[in-house]
Parts: sequence; structure tokens; C-alpha cells
Amino acid sequence: MRLYLLPISTRRALLYCQRLNVSVSKEPSYLDKGTEKAAKLWSNWEEKESGWQKKVVDWGNIALKRIPFEEWGLKSIPPLSARRQLEELEAGEATVEVSFPSIVIPREDVQEVLRKLGTEREALHKSRMIYCFIGMPISAPIALLPV
Repeated sequence: MRLYLLPISTRRALLYCQRLNVSVSKEPSYLDKGTEKAAKLWSNWEEKESGWQKKVVDWGNIALKRIPFEEWGLKSIPPLSARRQLEELEAGEATVEVSFPSIVIPREDVQEVLRKLGTEREALHKSRMIYCFIGMPISAPIALLPV
């Protein structure tokens, strides 16, 4: 796995992860099939001239624009499951290469920048998750109403 740390400003950096030696299975999983079908449906709805589908796409794009670029960068990092960790240790791929411009980001600050990118919005996500858990019992009966 290779991480690219690109400075955007003096206080912000963009993180991107490139997975090396990705094994592609012959048969796509259900998750891959579902993702492909959703992407195709979304692109078809984007091409519509007008109607409720176009409005859903417009509202969705407005919501997606509110996500900070740091969150999009963190999305590129794959989750470390126990199975994947075991596979990487067996294959000897446990190292992570970090590429960054050493002129802008000093070598001793790289680990602190990565830690900050991974944890700075953790409190926000935790509080929003608690609000969602509180709101679920309130909004669940509305889902049962026939419309």
C-alpha cells in the first residue's frame, strides 16, 4: 500500500491511498455488483432532463459537496480486517510507503500529519452517531406508514 500526502495549504493536506498488488477475483462479489448497479442507476438519473429522479440527483450532489476533501481521501484507505491483515503478513506486504514532498512537509512531521488526518473529526462522527441512534426509534414508525 502506498500513501500519497499532498499539501493543499500550510495547515491542510490531502491523503490518497494506492493499493498495490490488488488481486482481482474472476467473479465479482455481491457488493461489487451492487455498487456497479447503483453507479449505473445514478448516472442514468443524472442524464435525465427533468423530473423527480433529476431532483434526487441534484439534492444528492449538493449533500456530497458538503463532505470535506479530507473525508474523501480517507475513503481511499481500505479497512484493515483480520483476514486482510493475515494475508498481508503472510505475503510480506505489511509495509506502507508514504510519498510526500519533503520540501513542504518535514520528515519528522509526517506521522503527526497522518495521525491528525485520521483522528481530527472523530469526535464529530461520534456525536452524530449518537444523535442517529437517538433518532432511530423516533423515525422508525414513520417508515412503516404506507405512502
